[in-house]
Amino acid sequence: MNRRRIKIGLGAAGAVLCAALGVLIWKSAVSPDKPFQIVLIQKALDDTDFWTSVYQGGEMAAAEYGAELTVMGPEKEQEIELQNKMILEAIEQKPDAIVLAPCSSKDTLSYAHQIEEAGITLVLLDSTMEEPAGEAVVATDNYELGYKMGSYMKQFVKEDTVIGIVGHVQGSSTALGREEGFRAGLGEDEERVAEIVFCDSDTDKAYELTCGLLEKYPDMDMIVGLNEYSAVGAARAVKEQGLADSIHMAGIDSSVEQIQLLEEGVYEALAIQKPFNMGYLGVETAEKLLQGESVEEYIDSGSELITKENMYTEENQKLLFPVEE
Repeated sequence: MNRRRIKIGLGAAGAVLCAALGVLIWKSAVSPDKPFQIVLIQKALDDTDFWTSVYQGGEMAAAEYGAELTVMGPEKEQEIELQNKMILEAIEQKPDAIVLAPCSSKDTLSYAHQIEEAGITLVLLDSTMEEPAGEAVVATDNYELGYKMGSYMKQFVKEDTVIGIVGHVQGSSTALGREEGFRAGLGEDEERVAEIVFCDSDTDKAYELTCGLLEKYPDMDMIVGLNEYSAVGAARAVKEQGLADSIHMAGIDSSVEQIQLLEEGVYEALAIQKPFNMGYLGVETAEKLLQGESVEEYIDSGSELITKENMYTEENQKLLFPVEE
């Protein structure tokens, strides 16, 4: 009986040892001696707070996971061809993963597929594409973002309200989702939207388009912008014409200028994304995939509605100024 127990004990110990060896072998396979090479390709590397926060979040994740991160991107979001060339350059570098915020859901699609064909792990950031691509998407729920803004602005709608929307890039997944969500948030008042114009993520163009809307619709009393460029350009036009007291405004994103405009009362609210989270989660997701971990196919980086009344709470101050943490 004792010998039998000893044999069973030795067998169990052997099984444990084999399992431990298996884990060590697996770890050595997914945890190479050198750090993973990850390339983050943004829609833009301009001076906007949004894209600055994105790559700062990505850099923090890379530092925590010990990855080597390269950040690339055109100067402006509408430089689709330039971003596509950068994608090809990144593929030639043969990194382990590419985190891509596509400038175009259509024109960048074939380049995203080239990343996959090269055997490089692909994570999409900020936007989806016309067809499935990549192993995961890290982005704001744009419909929810627009809905939060629309449902809040509904309280300012009157019987004769005329609404204008200043969008960013026509046909982009972010623009479509935000517009649809905003209209849904308005409910039956959605019919009061007179027109939507697109600024191609250019602040000066958003300014000119807003001036055009105000001239075309002299009774317009509500204007919203669907990203930082469109919201800032629209607000500058309204403020310059001395109409801030008569036009209810809201915007998406939270640049320093937008926060100041909210404090001044030019905006009623800002529906803000969490770009720092987006960048961090994008790089973290790539790292996890490279380590053989399973991840969700869609990861919501979060959003929040900020008003003059709640902007000074500790939690919202952290969202508005994440880099200061």
